[in-house]
Amino acid sequence: MKAWLFRLSFLITYSAFAQFNVALTQQAVHLFPSLPVKSSYTSLMDRRSGYDYLYSANMESGLGIYILLGGNNITPVLNLSGAIFNNLDAATIEQKGNSLFVGIGDFQVNNNAASGLAILDITNPASPFIKDIWDSTVFKHGISHILLNGNFAYLSTMTNGIIILDVSDENNIVFKSKLQLDLAFPSPSINAHNARGLKIKNDTLYVCFDRGGLRIVDVVNKSTPVEVYKYINTSLTSQAAAAYNDVAIKGNYAFISVDYCGLEILDISNIPYTTVQWYNPNGCSPTNWSGAAIHTNEVMLANNDSLLFVSGGQSEVLVFDVTNPLSVTKVGEFVNLNDTLATHGLDVYNNQVILSLIHTPIHIPPFTPFYADPGGLKLLNYIVSTTASANTTVTNNTVNIYQLQNNGVVIESPTQIDAITIYNIYGKAVFTATAIHLNKYHLTLSHLQSGVYLIAVKTRQASITKKLSLY
Repeated sequence: MKAWLFRLSFLITYSAFAQFNVALTQQAVHLFPSLPVKSSYTSLMDRRSGYDYLYSANMESGLGIYILLGGNNITPVLNLSGAIFNNLDAATIEQKGNSLFVGIGDFQVNNNAASGLAILDITNPASPFIKDIWDSTVFKHGISHILLNGNFAYLSTMTNGIIILDVSDENNIVFKSKLQLDLAFPSPSINAHNARGLKIKNDTLYVCFDRGGLRIVDVVNKSTPVEVYKYINTSLTSQAAAAYNDVAIKGNYAFISVDYCGLEILDISNIPYTTVQWYNPNGCSPTNWSGAAIHTNEVMLANNDSLLFVSGGQSEVLVFDVTNPLSVTKVGEFVNLNDTLATHGLDVYNNQVILSLIHTPIHIPPFTPFYADPGGLKLLNYIVSTTASANTTVTNNTVNIYQLQNNGVVIESPTQIDAITIYNIYGKAVFTATAIHLNKYHLTLSHLQSGVYLIAVKTRQASITKKLSLY
Protein backbone atom coordinates (compact mmCIF):
# COMPACT_ATOMS: atom_id res chain seq x y z
CA MET A 1 0.00 0.00 0.00
CA LYS A 2 1.24 3.46 -0.82
CA ALA A 3 1.10 6.26 1.67
CA TRP A 4 -0.40 9.57 0.59
CA LEU A 5 2.19 11.97 -0.76
CA PHE A 6 1.95 14.27 2.25
CA ARG A 7 2.36 13.53 5.90
CA LEU A 8 -0.88 13.60 7.85
CA SER A 9 0.49 16.44 9.95
CA PHE A 10 0.25 18.65 6.86
CA LEU A 11 -3.35 17.58 6.24
CA ILE A 12 -4.78 18.03 9.71
CA THR A 13 -7.17 20.95 10.25
CA TYR A 14 -8.60 22.58 13.36
CA SER A 15 -11.87 23.42 11.65
CA ALA A 16 -13.90 23.28 14.89
CA PHE A 17 -11.79 25.77 16.83
CA ALA A 18 -10.27 29.19 16.21
CA GLN A 19 -6.61 29.36 17.18
CA PHE A 20 -5.52 32.00 19.65
CA ASN A 21 -2.41 34.12 19.55
CA VAL A 22 -1.38 35.89 22.75
CA ALA A 23 1.01 38.85 22.71
CA LEU A 24 2.53 39.88 26.06
CA THR A 25 4.23 43.21 26.70
CA GLN A 26 5.90 44.52 29.83
CA GLN A 27 4.08 47.38 31.58
CA ALA A 28 6.01 47.81 34.80
CA VAL A 29 8.71 46.20 36.91
CA HIS A 30 9.73 46.66 40.52
CA LEU A 31 12.95 44.91 41.57
CA PHE A 32 14.08 44.43 45.15
CA PRO A 33 17.68 45.14 46.23
CA SER A 34 19.95 42.11 45.82
CA LEU A 35 20.77 42.26 49.53
CA PRO A 36 19.26 41.31 51.83
CA VAL A 37 17.72 38.35 50.00
CA LYS A 38 14.06 39.08 49.26
CA SER A 39 11.64 37.17 47.06
CA SER A 40 8.10 37.67 45.90
CA TYR A 41 6.63 34.23 46.25
CA THR A 42 2.97 34.95 45.47
CA SER A 43 1.33 38.15 44.25
CA LEU A 44 -2.14 39.22 43.20
CA MET A 45 -4.02 42.22 41.86
CA ASP A 46 -6.85 43.71 43.90
CA ARG A 47 -10.16 42.40 42.56
CA ARG A 48 -12.23 45.42 43.62
CA SER A 49 -13.25 48.00 41.03
CA GLY A 50 -11.21 51.18 41.31
CA TYR A 51 -8.49 49.65 43.50
CA ASP A 52 -5.19 49.74 41.59
CA TYR A 53 -3.30 47.83 44.27
CA LEU A 54 -0.96 44.85 44.16
CA TYR A 55 -0.21 42.55 47.09
CA SER A 56 2.89 40.41 47.38
CA ALA A 57 3.87 37.69 49.84
CA ASN A 58 7.54 38.56 50.20
CA MET A 59 8.53 35.60 52.36
CA GLU A 60 10.91 36.60 55.16
CA SER A 61 10.26 40.29 54.38
CA GLY A 62 6.55 40.01 55.15
CA LEU A 63 3.66 41.35 53.07
CA GLY A 64 4.21 44.11 50.52
CA ILE A 65 1.40 46.42 49.37
CA TYR A 66 1.91 48.38 46.15
CA ILE A 67 -0.07 50.74 43.96
CA LEU A 68 0.04 50.81 40.16
CA LEU A 69 0.46 54.39 39.01
CA GLY A 70 -0.20 55.35 35.41
CA GLY A 71 -0.02 51.76 34.23
CA ASN A 72 3.78 51.65 34.22
CA ASN A 73 4.97 52.25 37.77
CA ILE A 74 4.72 49.78 40.67
CA THR A 75 5.07 51.98 43.76
CA PRO A 76 5.46 50.57 47.31
CA VAL A 77 2.75 51.72 49.71
CA LEU A 78 3.88 49.88 52.82
CA ASN A 79 5.49 46.66 54.02
CA LEU A 80 4.07 44.59 56.87
CA SER A 81 6.99 42.77 58.44
CA GLY A 82 6.86 39.23 59.75
CA ALA A 83 6.60 40.65 63.26
CA ILE A 84 2.84 41.19 62.84
CA PHE A 85 2.49 37.59 61.62
CA ASN A 86 3.92 36.14 64.83
CA ASN A 87 7.41 36.34 63.31
CA LEU A 88 6.49 33.94 60.50
CA ASP A 89 7.12 34.25 56.76
CA ALA A 90 4.37 35.39 54.38
CA ALA A 91 4.32 32.82 51.58
CA THR A 92 0.95 32.95 49.86
CA ILE A 93 -2.12 35.21 49.63
CA GLU A 94 -5.75 35.15 48.53
CA GLN A 95 -8.41 37.87 48.52
CA LYS A 96 -12.09 37.78 49.45
CA GLY A 97 -13.79 41.15 49.20
CA ASN A 98 -12.22 43.52 51.74
CA SER A 99 -10.15 40.76 53.32
CA LEU A 100 -6.71 39.43 52.47
CA PHE A 101 -5.80 35.91 53.59
CA VAL A 102 -2.08 35.32 54.20
CA GLY A 103 -0.50 31.89 54.57
CA ILE A 104 2.29 32.10 57.17
CA GLY A 105 5.07 29.84 58.41
CA ASP A 106 8.82 29.30 58.38
CA PHE A 107 8.60 27.92 54.82
CA GLN A 108 11.17 25.16 54.29
CA VAL A 109 13.43 26.41 57.10
CA ASN A 110 14.13 23.80 59.75
CA ASN A 111 13.52 25.87 62.86
CA ASN A 112 10.33 24.08 63.94
CA ALA A 113 8.27 27.25 63.81
CA ALA A 114 4.49 27.27 63.44
CA SER A 115 2.34 27.51 60.32
CA GLY A 116 -1.04 29.11 59.90
CA LEU A 117 -3.30 31.80 58.47
CA ALA A 118 -3.67 35.54 59.01
CA ILE A 119 -6.68 37.57 57.84
CA LEU A 120 -6.24 41.29 57.16
CA ASP A 121 -8.84 43.97 56.62
CA ILE A 122 -7.79 45.85 53.46
CA THR A 123 -10.81 48.13 53.16
CA ASN A 124 -8.13 50.82 53.03
CA PRO A 125 -5.02 49.12 51.59
CA ALA A 126 -2.84 51.96 52.89
CA SER A 127 -3.97 51.21 56.44
CA PRO A 128 -4.66 47.47 56.81
CA PHE A 129 -5.13 45.74 60.14
CA ILE A 130 -5.18 42.18 61.41
CA LYS A 131 -8.59 40.62 61.96
CA ASP A 132 -7.28 37.34 63.33
CA ILE A 133 -4.30 34.98 63.24
CA TRP A 134 -4.34 31.23 63.68
CA ASP A 135 -1.15 29.19 63.83
CA SER A 136 0.09 25.97 65.36
CA THR A 137 3.48 24.39 66.02
CA VAL A 138 1.99 21.05 64.97
CA PHE A 139 2.53 22.15 61.35
CA LYS A 140 6.08 22.77 60.14
CA HIS A 141 7.69 24.54 57.21
CA GLY A 142 4.92 26.91 56.26
CA ILE A 143 1.89 27.19 54.01
CA SER A 144 2.29 26.83 50.25
CA HIS A 145 -1.23 27.59 48.95
CA ILE A 146 -4.61 28.82 50.19
CA LEU A 147 -7.96 27.94 48.67
CA LEU A 148 -11.09 29.80 49.82
CA ASN A 149 -14.44 28.09 49.32
CA GLY A 150 -17.60 29.14 51.12
CA ASN A 151 -16.99 29.34 54.86
CA PHE A 152 -13.76 27.38 54.72
CA ALA A 153 -10.10 27.93 53.98
CA TYR A 154 -8.00 25.00 52.77
CA LEU A 155 -4.26 25.27 53.41
CA SER A 156 -1.57 23.12 51.88
CA THR A 157 1.45 22.67 54.13
CA MET A 158 5.02 21.97 53.13
CA THR A 159 5.24 18.96 55.45
CA ASN A 160 1.97 18.02 57.09
CA GLY A 161 -0.60 17.62 54.31
CA ILE A 162 -3.67 19.85 54.36
CA ILE A 163 -5.46 21.93 56.98
CA ILE A 164 -9.14 22.96 56.93
CA LEU A 165 -10.14 26.11 58.81
CA ASP A 166 -13.59 27.57 59.43
CA VAL A 167 -13.38 31.26 58.43
CA SER A 168 -17.10 32.05 58.51
CA ASP A 169 -16.22 34.58 61.23
CA GLU A 170 -13.09 36.27 59.92
CA ASN A 171 -12.42 37.68 63.39
CA ASN A 172 -12.30 34.19 64.87
CA ILE A 173 -10.56 31.53 62.78
CA VAL A 174 -11.50 28.04 63.96
CA PHE A 175 -9.45 24.91 63.28
CA LYS A 176 -11.63 22.24 61.69
CA SER A 177 -9.39 19.33 60.70
CA LYS A 178 -6.13 18.17 59.17
CA LEU A 179 -5.17 15.31 56.88
CA GLN A 180 -1.70 13.91 56.30
CA LEU A 181 -1.63 12.43 52.80
CA ASP A 182 -0.06 9.06 52.00
CA LEU A 183 3.73 9.53 52.20
CA ALA A 184 4.53 6.15 50.63
CA PHE A 185 3.17 6.84 47.13
CA PRO A 186 4.69 6.31 44.62
CA SER A 187 7.59 5.55 46.96
CA PRO A 188 8.48 6.62 50.50
CA SER A 189 9.89 10.13 50.47
CA ILE A 190 8.79 12.08 53.54
CA ASN A 191 10.99 15.11 52.97
CA ALA A 192 9.97 15.52 49.30
CA HIS A 193 6.20 15.06 49.69
CA ASN A 194 4.99 18.66 50.03
CA ALA A 195 1.38 19.75 49.53
CA ARG A 196 1.19 22.52 46.92
CA GLY A 197 -1.56 23.76 44.57
CA LEU A 198 -5.23 23.25 45.47
CA LYS A 199 -8.52 23.24 43.56
CA ILE A 200 -12.00 22.18 44.63
CA LYS A 201 -14.97 20.87 42.65
CA ASN A 202 -18.19 19.57 44.19
CA ASP A 203 -16.61 18.83 47.60
CA THR A 204 -13.69 17.09 45.94
CA LEU A 205 -10.33 18.66 46.76
CA TYR A 206 -7.49 18.24 44.26
CA VAL A 207 -4.08 18.50 45.93
CA CYS A 208 -0.72 18.62 44.18
CA PHE A 209 1.62 16.66 46.46
CA ASP A 210 4.93 17.44 44.77
CA ARG A 211 6.84 14.15 44.47
CA GLY A 212 3.66 12.38 45.59
CA GLY A 213 1.57 13.16 42.50
CA LEU A 214 -2.03 14.42 42.48
CA ARG A 215 -4.20 13.52 45.46
CA ILE A 216 -8.01 13.46 45.56
CA VAL A 217 -9.62 14.24 48.92
CA ASP A 218 -13.30 13.94 49.80
CA VAL A 219 -14.17 17.02 51.90
CA VAL A 220 -17.92 16.55 52.18
CA ASN A 221 -17.39 16.31 55.94
CA LYS A 222 -14.95 19.11 56.80
CA SER A 223 -14.17 17.45 60.13
CA THR A 224 -13.06 14.14 58.57
CA PRO A 225 -11.53 14.62 55.08
CA VAL A 226 -10.62 11.37 53.35
CA GLU A 227 -7.97 10.72 50.71
CA VAL A 228 -9.79 8.64 48.08
CA TYR A 229 -7.43 8.46 45.09
CA LYS A 230 -3.86 9.21 44.07
CA TYR A 231 -2.34 9.59 40.62
CA ILE A 232 1.12 10.03 39.20
CA ASN A 233 2.44 9.75 35.65
CA THR A 234 4.43 6.52 35.82
CA SER A 235 6.18 7.27 32.54
CA LEU A 236 7.39 10.53 34.05
CA THR A 237 8.54 9.01 37.34
CA SER A 238 10.58 6.45 35.40
CA GLN A 239 12.50 9.33 33.81
CA ALA A 240 12.71 11.94 36.55
CA ALA A 241 11.38 13.03 39.91
CA ALA A 242 7.83 14.17 39.13
CA ALA A 243 7.16 17.39 41.05
CA TYR A 244 3.44 18.23 40.84
CA ASN A 245 3.20 21.93 41.74
CA ASP A 246 -0.21 23.35 40.79
CA VAL A 247 -3.48 22.38 39.12
CA ALA A 248 -6.30 24.07 37.21
CA ILE A 249 -9.63 22.33 36.51
CA LYS A 250 -11.77 22.78 33.39
CA GLY A 251 -14.73 20.44 33.10
CA ASN A 252 -13.43 16.89 33.07
CA TYR A 253 -9.80 17.91 32.57
CA ALA A 254 -6.99 18.90 34.91
CA PHE A 255 -3.96 20.93 33.84
CA ILE A 256 -0.97 20.28 36.10
CA SER A 257 2.41 22.01 36.24
CA VAL A 258 5.13 19.40 36.68
CA ASP A 259 8.16 21.57 37.48
CA TYR A 260 10.82 21.17 34.77
CA CYS A 261 8.83 18.36 33.16
CA GLY A 262 6.36 20.88 31.79
CA LEU A 263 2.58 20.52 31.73
CA GLU A 264 0.39 17.44 31.98
CA ILE A 265 -3.27 17.32 30.92
CA LEU A 266 -5.40 14.68 32.62
CA ASP A 267 -8.84 13.28 31.91
CA ILE A 268 -10.40 13.19 35.40
CA SER A 269 -13.88 12.09 34.34
CA ASN A 270 -13.31 8.55 35.58
CA ILE A 271 -10.95 6.70 37.89
CA PRO A 272 -8.29 5.74 37.00
CA TYR A 273 -7.28 9.10 35.53
CA THR A 274 -5.60 9.03 32.13
CA THR A 275 -3.02 11.30 30.54
CA VAL A 276 -4.32 13.19 27.51
CA GLN A 277 -1.19 15.17 26.76
CA TRP A 278 2.20 15.88 28.25
CA TYR A 279 4.03 19.04 27.20
CA ASN A 280 7.63 18.24 28.06
CA PRO A 281 9.97 20.52 26.07
CA ASN A 282 12.98 19.75 28.26
CA GLY A 283 12.83 15.98 27.84
CA CYS A 284 13.29 15.89 31.60
CA SER A 285 15.63 13.40 33.19
CA PRO A 286 17.34 13.13 36.57
CA THR A 287 20.38 14.91 35.14
CA ASN A 288 18.83 18.06 33.64
CA TRP A 289 16.64 19.41 36.45
CA SER A 290 19.14 22.02 37.57
CA GLY A 291 19.42 24.87 35.08
CA ALA A 292 16.49 23.82 32.88
CA ALA A 293 14.90 26.70 30.96
CA ILE A 294 11.40 25.87 32.17
CA HIS A 295 10.40 25.20 35.78
CA THR A 296 6.61 25.33 35.66
CA ASN A 297 5.04 26.25 38.96
CA GLU A 298 1.76 28.21 39.08
CA VAL A 299 -1.12 27.77 36.61
CA MET A 300 -4.21 29.92 36.09
CA LEU A 301 -7.13 29.82 33.64
CA ALA A 302 -8.20 33.08 31.97
CA ASN A 303 -10.15 34.47 29.00
CA ASN A 304 -13.29 32.46 29.85
CA ASP A 305 -11.17 29.38 30.55
CA SER A 306 -9.82 29.29 27.00
CA LEU A 307 -6.26 30.22 28.01
CA LEU A 308 -3.93 28.73 30.60
CA PHE A 309 -1.13 30.90 31.98
CA VAL A 310 1.84 29.03 33.44
CA SER A 311 4.78 30.48 35.34
CA GLY A 312 7.96 29.09 33.86
CA GLY A 313 10.90 29.90 36.13
CA GLN A 314 13.60 31.42 33.95
CA SER A 315 11.11 31.37 31.07
CA GLU A 316 8.89 33.65 33.17
CA VAL A 317 5.45 32.89 31.68
CA LEU A 318 3.94 30.61 29.03
CA VAL A 319 0.39 30.72 27.62
CA PHE A 320 -1.54 27.74 26.26
CA ASP A 321 -4.74 27.52 24.23
CA VAL A 322 -6.93 25.08 26.17
CA THR A 323 -10.15 25.63 24.21
CA ASN A 324 -9.96 21.95 23.33
CA PRO A 325 -8.32 20.09 26.25
CA LEU A 326 -7.57 17.19 23.93
CA SER A 327 -5.28 19.37 21.82
CA VAL A 328 -3.45 21.95 23.92
CA THR A 329 -0.95 24.21 22.17
CA LYS A 330 1.39 26.97 23.35
CA VAL A 331 0.22 30.29 21.87
CA GLY A 332 2.22 32.90 23.76
CA GLU A 333 5.20 33.47 26.02
CA PHE A 334 7.26 36.15 27.73
CA VAL A 335 10.77 34.71 27.87
CA ASN A 336 14.24 36.17 28.30
CA LEU A 337 16.73 33.45 29.08
CA ASN A 338 19.58 35.95 29.05
CA ASP A 339 18.48 37.83 32.16
CA THR A 340 18.72 36.63 35.76
CA LEU A 341 15.03 37.03 36.61
CA ALA A 342 12.93 33.99 37.44
CA THR A 343 9.20 33.64 38.11
CA HIS A 344 7.54 31.64 40.86
CA GLY A 345 3.95 32.91 41.18
CA LEU A 346 1.54 34.62 38.81
CA ASP A 347 -1.88 36.21 38.83
CA VAL A 348 -4.04 37.05 35.79
CA TYR A 349 -6.78 39.68 35.90
CA ASN A 350 -8.30 42.14 33.39
CA ASN A 351 -5.81 41.46 30.60
CA GLN A 352 -2.91 41.88 32.98
CA VAL A 353 -0.44 39.41 34.44
CA ILE A 354 1.56 40.00 37.61
CA LEU A 355 4.66 37.84 38.01
CA SER A 356 6.37 37.10 41.33
CA LEU A 357 10.14 37.08 40.93
CA ILE A 358 12.10 34.96 43.38
CA HIS A 359 15.68 35.40 44.58
CA THR A 360 17.90 32.31 44.58
CA PRO A 361 21.41 33.79 44.77
CA ILE A 362 23.16 30.44 45.12
CA HIS A 363 22.92 27.89 42.32
CA ILE A 364 24.27 24.53 43.40
CA PRO A 365 23.56 21.87 40.76
CA PRO A 366 21.76 19.56 41.05
CA PHE A 367 20.16 20.77 44.31
CA THR A 368 18.81 24.16 43.20
CA PRO A 369 16.92 24.90 39.95
CA PHE A 370 18.70 28.05 38.77
CA TYR A 371 20.36 31.31 39.71
CA ALA A 372 17.92 34.20 40.08
CA ASP A 373 18.81 37.73 41.20
CA PRO A 374 17.03 39.88 42.25
CA GLY A 375 13.47 39.21 43.36
CA GLY A 376 10.62 41.57 42.63
CA LEU A 377 7.42 42.10 40.64
CA LYS A 378 6.74 42.36 36.94
CA LEU A 379 3.46 43.48 35.37
CA LEU A 380 2.56 42.42 31.83
CA ASN A 381 -0.32 43.27 29.52
CA TYR A 382 -1.70 40.60 27.19
CA ILE A 383 -3.71 40.91 23.99
CA VAL A 384 -5.58 37.95 22.51
CA SER A 385 -6.14 37.61 18.78
CA THR A 386 -7.49 34.74 16.73
CA THR A 387 -6.59 33.27 13.36
CA ALA A 388 -9.09 31.80 10.92
CA SER A 389 -10.09 28.33 12.02
CA ALA A 390 -10.71 26.90 8.55
CA ASN A 391 -7.82 25.13 6.84
CA THR A 392 -5.39 25.92 9.64
CA THR A 393 -2.50 23.53 9.04
CA VAL A 394 -0.12 22.29 11.66
CA THR A 395 3.16 20.48 11.40
CA ASN A 396 5.17 18.48 13.88
CA ASN A 397 8.86 17.84 13.52
CA THR A 398 9.06 15.27 16.32
CA VAL A 399 6.36 12.70 15.56
CA ASN A 400 5.45 11.97 11.93
CA ILE A 401 2.00 10.58 11.18
CA TYR A 402 1.25 9.17 7.72
CA GLN A 403 -2.25 8.20 6.63
CA LEU A 404 -2.66 5.34 4.14
CA GLN A 405 -5.29 5.06 1.42
CA ASN A 406 -7.25 2.37 3.28
CA ASN A 407 -7.53 4.50 6.44
CA GLY A 408 -4.45 2.93 7.91
CA VAL A 409 -2.01 5.13 9.82
CA VAL A 410 1.74 4.89 10.28
CA ILE A 411 3.36 6.71 13.21
CA GLU A 412 7.11 7.33 13.35
CA SER A 413 9.01 8.84 16.27
CA PRO A 414 12.71 9.38 17.03
CA THR A 415 11.98 8.07 20.55
CA GLN A 416 9.96 5.01 21.48
CA ILE A 417 6.19 5.24 21.25
CA ASP A 418 4.56 4.36 24.58
CA ALA A 419 0.84 4.63 23.81
CA ILE A 420 -1.66 5.61 21.11
CA THR A 421 -5.30 6.52 21.74
CA ILE A 422 -7.95 7.56 19.21
CA TYR A 423 -10.98 9.55 20.38
CA ASN A 424 -14.23 10.24 18.58
CA ILE A 425 -15.72 13.76 18.46
CA TYR A 426 -17.45 13.13 21.80
CA GLY A 427 -14.16 12.46 23.54
CA LYS A 428 -14.71 8.71 23.88
CA ALA A 429 -11.70 6.47 23.30
CA VAL A 430 -12.41 4.13 20.37
CA PHE A 431 -8.92 2.66 20.07
CA THR A 432 -6.07 2.26 22.56
CA ALA A 433 -2.66 0.65 22.25
CA THR A 434 -0.20 0.67 25.16
CA ALA A 435 3.26 -0.68 25.98
CA ILE A 436 4.25 -0.32 22.31
CA HIS A 437 7.98 0.43 22.81
CA LEU A 438 8.57 0.87 19.06
CA ASN A 439 9.75 3.82 16.98
CA LYS A 440 7.35 2.94 14.13
CA TYR A 441 3.80 1.66 14.49
CA HIS A 442 1.15 0.73 11.89
CA LEU A 443 -2.57 1.06 12.67
CA THR A 444 -5.45 -0.39 10.68
CA LEU A 445 -8.57 1.71 11.26
CA SER A 446 -10.93 0.26 8.64
CA HIS A 447 -13.32 -0.77 11.43
CA LEU A 448 -14.00 2.86 12.33
CA GLN A 449 -16.78 4.84 10.70
CA SER A 450 -15.97 7.80 8.48
CA GLY A 451 -15.57 11.04 10.33
CA VAL A 452 -13.25 13.22 12.38
CA TYR A 453 -11.22 11.75 15.23
CA LEU A 454 -8.38 12.79 17.51
CA ILE A 455 -5.23 10.69 17.61
CA ALA A 456 -3.11 11.03 20.76
CA VAL A 457 0.45 9.73 20.55
CA LYS A 458 2.57 9.47 23.67
CA THR A 459 6.32 8.99 23.30
CA ARG A 460 9.19 8.94 25.78
CA GLN A 461 9.66 12.69 25.35
CA ALA A 462 6.30 14.16 24.42
CA SER A 463 2.57 13.69 24.16
CA ILE A 464 0.88 14.99 20.99
CA THR A 465 -2.78 15.11 19.99
CA LYS A 466 -3.90 15.88 16.41
CA LYS A 467 -7.04 15.62 14.33
CA LEU A 468 -7.54 12.69 11.96
CA SER A 469 -10.11 12.48 9.13
CA LEU A 470 -11.26 9.04 8.02
CA TYR A 471 -13.12 8.55 4.73
